Amino acid sequence: MIPVLTKEQAYKLDKDTIESGHLSKEEVMDNAGKAIAQFFCEKIQNPFSKTVVVVCGKGNNGGDGYVLGALLTIAGREVKIYKVEDPIKSEAKAALKLCYKLGVKVKKWPKSLEKSDIYVDALLGAGIQQSPREPYKTIIRHLIIKKKKGKKIIALDVPSGVDGTTGIAYNPSVIASTTITFLAMKKGLLTGDAVDHTGELIFENIGVSQKKVIPDAILLNKSDCDFQILKPSSHKGTRGNVLIFGGMKGMEGAGILSGISALRAGAGKVFWVTDTNKLNFPPELITVNPELKETMKFLKMSKVCILGPGLTSGFEELIENIWNFKIPLVLDAGGLRWLAASNFKERPDHLIGTPHVGEAKALVGQRKMDRFETIRIIKKMYGGDWILKGPGTLIHESNQLWINNFKMPELGTAGSGDILAGLIAGVWSSGSKTPARSGVWLHTNLAKKALNKKKHPYFSASDLLN
Repeated sequence: MIPVLTKEQAYKLDKDTIESGHLSKEEVMDNAGKAIAQFFCEKIQNPFSKTVVVVCGKGNNGGDGYVLGALLTIAGREVKIYKVEDPIKSEAKAALKLCYKLGVKVKKWPKSLEKSDIYVDALLGAGIQQSPREPYKTIIRHLIIKKKKGKKIIALDVPSGVDGTTGIAYNPSVIASTTITFLAMKKGLLTGDAVDHTGELIFENIGVSQKKVIPDAILLNKSDCDFQILKPSSHKGTRGNVLIFGGMKGMEGAGILSGISALRAGAGKVFWVTDTNKLNFPPELITVNPELKETMKFLKMSKVCILGPGLTSGFEELIENIWNFKIPLVLDAGGLRWLAASNFKERPDHLIGTPHVGEAKALVGQRKMDRFETIRIIKKMYGGDWILKGPGTLIHESNQLWINNFKMPELGTAGSGDILAGLIAGVWSSGSKTPARSGVWLHTNLAKKALNKKKHPYFSASDLLN
């Protein structure tokens, strides 16, 4: 389990570590510097990079930069440090003195950055809650220009300008090639605007114990998921049926993608409630007319229901009957739109909702919130478990928040969400105790495999199933 903390929790962890006597302030900073220096020695071995330019702020983030400068100098690298402001913390002051002692070139910020292939952002820490002030604003803009010109930008702890808790990237914010974060994985680096700014994200706990930490969120791994293994005696009648209400005329593809995904994820049979009159649908799907009596008949034979993919208007009565029926429900697309516009009544059984950011805004009434607050408010308003799709997908399941640290904008394509809904329903029907995060994990790995098979950078949703 990899815990993910808010910046406040990370600060408390730092404070508790020092007060307990486990590490001193100086040791925490030294360990951070050593971790960064090791990264440089192991990962950045470009013989043409003779100079490393480090820009340091006044806080501990700047102190980490001074330690790095000293260690790289000892390792034989040519280092130049730009001091934006004098350090205010004793440990940062000590690190700066060491740089002077070693002969590291330390200069006041001269309004421009000299040429280098590598720049280190040690300006601002995780605590920023507004746009950077001058001269930090100007320096950040210089670093952005350097990144656009193909230079490596290494951010220490967080890219300057990014909020380590919310993931909000203020204007301007550093766009890093690599971000090395310390003490704890900051949740704001894993979702929202931040994913466009972190680059490769590396976590170093720098010797700080996290055994007593109560995480705000957990980084999703396969070990956190539950996939049922088929018994030799298993057959279609024991694996659970899934009913899909969606994929209506003109939007049949949504129903097909959800249905095939559910089968691939473990469902025994899939009943597809649709008004389509097309004949070329997959033979594995059993079509059902969208009439109340007929639909309820097959609903009673099902273990999980998917409500919403490719669902058009005009079926409100049937939707309400499904909503009030005691069956685990995966709510997507048209189902989410119906819920946002309805007079909500609590469901008699479990619910997993899968909104993207637009659908989430409709559910919470367009209130301005970060992604973490949004999913928690939705959970509080509607109950059940929820998946907030997008960069750094959030999963609120079993009263715990999980983050899928997976950057793949290629998944932002028509039909991708239909497949996710089907995967969730499929693993749920086959007995998974963690259907939300298991479905997300499966979706992610199908995307990885699809992209590896392609010679071009994009894919369609159906590629996930090939």
